[in-house]
Amino acid sequence: MTKPAGPDHEADDAAAAVPSGVRAAQSERRRADILKASADVLAEGYADFSLRKVAAAAGVRLNTVQHHFGDLDSLVLATVESLLGRFLPRMRQLAAGQYDSPSDDLMVFLDEAWVAIRDTNIRTFSIEVWAMGLHRPSIGQLVRQLYTEYRNSVAAIVHRVNPGLTDTELQTLAMLICSWTEGAMVTSHWSDGEAPSLSFVSLRMKAACLALIAPAENADQRRLARQA
Repeated sequence: MTKPAGPDHEADDAAAAVPSGVRAAQSERRRADILKASADVLAEGYADFSLRKVAAAAGVRLNTVQHHFGDLDSLVLATVESLLGRFLPRMRQLAAGQYDSPSDDLMVFLDEAWVAIRDTNIRTFSIEVWAMGLHRPSIGQLVRQLYTEYRNSVAAIVHRVNPGLTDTELQTLAMLICSWTEGAMVTSHWSDGEAPSLSFVSLRMKAACLALIAPAENADQRRLARQA
């Protein structure tokens, strides 16, 4: 006697009836939904972050999250990489030189960094990832790798602005600029209503960067122009 088909068999039959291209698109959408939910849950606090909470936030089953990402560390790594998916390629583009003037590349980099600094969700997410990286080695390693690429990209832009700088000077200035932008993210997140305008701070930071990086003859010309 033939056994009646159960729900699992019916689901398998339904999945098999869907064209592979449609299944792939559905899988990508589900993966994107899980990554967005993961970022939202992580921003609420890494201490309570779990696959189960992400599954609930995404409206999927726990085994669906596990199917796409495996364990918790893999999900966090994929979440961080997805959020930086546009930022890092943009950094590489500016480092290689998008504009005729290297100074323009530097100014655009700083402008786009300040867009992230002003975004409360990005600030909160970053702080939680930093905290998680202190306790989970794989997350900490990813954070170190990202900041290394970030610093090297800034150094490449600085080198194009002033090719006469030594490697030590390039890395020092790149570290300083990265410290300014990341420090601004922290201080703006915890500032009270009496803190200066972020727009004003951004303008002064750009002026300070150019003053530190510009070739000596350009700095002399600017100083003479101010004295005239």
